[in-house]
Amino acid sequence: MRMVSFLPALLAAGALGAQGAPVKTVDDLRAFFAQNCVKCHGADGSALGPEGKKLGGRDFTDAKRMAADQDADLVKAIRKGLFFGMVMPSFKGQLSEEEAGLLVREVLRKAEKGKAIVPVGGAAR
Repeated sequence: MRMVSFLPALLAAGALGAQGAPVKTVDDLRAFFAQNCVKCHGADGSALGPEGKKLGGRDFTDAKRMAADQDADLVKAIRKGLFFGMVMPSFKGQLSEEEAGLLVREVLRKAEKGKAIVPVGGAAR
């Protein structure tokens, strides 16, 4: 009987991210990209903007380069940042491991040159 009453609380906790907030949707992650990543990676993920070229931002539209990268390595870079946050800031406080993985699989790996990464509903929030 105790197990039955404990189960709803366990399921509710599983639906929350590391920070106790609901897990972000793919649209939320597209908006996150538009707000936090465009400066270096460009609106379409190609890193063709001026800051992307200057800072050496990763081109997520380069299929050959992306095929060589493991999801776990990209998640680690997103969560920890690069070179002590000097090359890329850490987003550990903003994205859980699960959310960073979803960002990699459903947003970055599907980036297309010339097609801005924004929520399906339109412009970034």
